[in-house]
Amino acid sequence: MKNYVSSTLSFFILMIWMSSSSAQVGNINEFMQCTLKPGFTVEEVVGVGRAIPRTDNGPNLVFYREPIVAASSRAGSINVVRYWDNFEHMIKGLESQSQSGPSRHFFAMVDCGGTRQVGRNWPVNEPDQASPYEGGEIEESYVAIRQCQLNPGKTMEDVQQTLAEFDGENRASNDRSGYGFLQILASGEEGDMNSTFAIRVIGENSEGLGRRLDAMSWNTPNSSDPATCGNLSLWKSHVIHWGI
Repeated sequence: MKNYVSSTLSFFILMIWMSSSSAQVGNINEFMQCTLKPGFTVEEVVGVGRAIPRTDNGPNLVFYREPIVAASSRAGSINVVRYWDNFEHMIKGLESQSQSGPSRHFFAMVDCGGTRQVGRNWPVNEPDQASPYEGGEIEESYVAIRQCQLNPGKTMEDVQQTLAEFDGENRASNDRSGYGFLQILASGEEGDMNSTFAIRVIGENSEGLGRRLDAMSWNTPNSSDPATCGNLSLWKSHVIHWGI
């Protein structure tokens, strides 16, 4: 019989897991929750985002994610997710970015004010196990996300070990999904320091993520879990910039 951990630790969100990024232990994700202004569509925002010029100081990867199954409050919004090497790279990139026609147009289409958060990526799968977005060959995939809170007395290392054991025992031979979690380090919100995280699964493609979800054991929380998690959300992820 297949071994499994509670579904509260099986999947999570926003925010983005790449085979390349999972090889970079501790790399940084910056993400914003942006609301579309009236009269604009996700397709239009994605097109403008892809036209924004990128510099050598810019992010390595950029994705826009639209909710497919998520809280009703997220209707009419997107998550903007950007991958950086570290905080130094991110701050240098933010300081050096300049306004362009497409970037001004982008912020005329969405409102992202006050939603920026930054987190550290923790790898779970081995880099050669995963190929999200077919290694950058396709422009869309799907992401499953679950938001979690570390339980008292537990550590992020406990979470990483639990998820790694689960993945090692349950990953099918043809499963090329990226798997890991994002520890929130900076958000400006109240709460226990560095104890919030998001488990994320990013499909090799949309069908690949669907197969992984179909193979999951959807059980209930267990008192031995290192964290308490919410319900799964599902997002369509658009590749905006692939700079690796």
